[in-house]
Amino acid sequence: MPPLFVADFHTHYACPAYPALPPRHAAPELAERWRGLARRIADLEGLLADTGRHGIDLRVLSAPPALVTPHGERTRPDDLRRLNDHLAEAVASAPDRLRGLATVDAFAGDPAADEAVRAVRDLGLSGLVVDCATDGLLLGAKAARPTLAVAAELGVPVFAHPISPVAMTTAFAGLGRFGTSLARGTINAAALLSLLVDGVLAELPGLHVVFPMLGVAGLSLAAATDGGEVLTSAAPASQRAHVYLDTMGFAPAAIRFATDLLGADHVLVGGDWPIGPRATSRARVESALARAGLDEADTRLVAGGNALRLLGDGPGR
Repeated sequence: MPPLFVADFHTHYACPAYPALPPRHAAPELAERWRGLARRIADLEGLLADTGRHGIDLRVLSAPPALVTPHGERTRPDDLRRLNDHLAEAVASAPDRLRGLATVDAFAGDPAADEAVRAVRDLGLSGLVVDCATDGLLLGAKAARPTLAVAAELGVPVFAHPISPVAMTTAFAGLGRFGTSLARGTINAAALLSLLVDGVLAELPGLHVVFPMLGVAGLSLAAATDGGEVLTSAAPASQRAHVYLDTMGFAPAAIRFATDLLGADHVLVGGDWPIGPRATSRARVESALARAGLDEADTRLVAGGNALRLLGDGPGR
């Protein structure tokens, strides 16, 4: 029997010329760690060494716009091109171990869609990473439709990454790092719901969107309604909308919930490297999936099979 293939879909890497920025109003403990984290996010050799040390077969690299853009600003088109050019070079340096998600400002309309096409077709990147919200807009907004439509047409996944909304981050500040995560998870859940409410998932049946486990509340709320059943494994194959969760955190009960609701074919390993408190390692992945009660076939899907399929490296969807 072949060894388990492990792919971490949620790994951060950014061009050293664009230092990674901490979440807005981050909890003090995260802010204190950030200088070291920013250095690691720009260190490709260190990332590859960590990947080998922890027995990970494939890392999917991404730098969402909010990670590399000063607060209150929008990522400029020239910066997006430089980020994506550099990412393509990084992936090409270790093609058997790395894939890349192009950084795209999804709310920039047609120019964003053009950059998505360039990054995938010309640079060979495997998907897109976008902020799940910006300036009062959620991902279901019309401004984001050109980018999402292009992703569906190209057949590549979109990773909808959380941001830090000021009002919620401030309101939850007393909860420390949990407050930072709760604020980010709440806006991520709202972005997920916006894709359903604004009709994006119905309009673009070929769209495949990945949310981190932080946004699971949106999935839970949607699945409790008749209209939200299209997100779940209970939907007929011809009607199913393709929303995925990454494991972010490796809690077996959360993984069990996600696989029960979405099906094991819509859950991915993701560790939020190097920010996440629990590093992705082969031993941790194997333990978490076993404790979640997954059988061998489902374990192989979640551990890496789904990521390979989404990225175009495995059997078709």
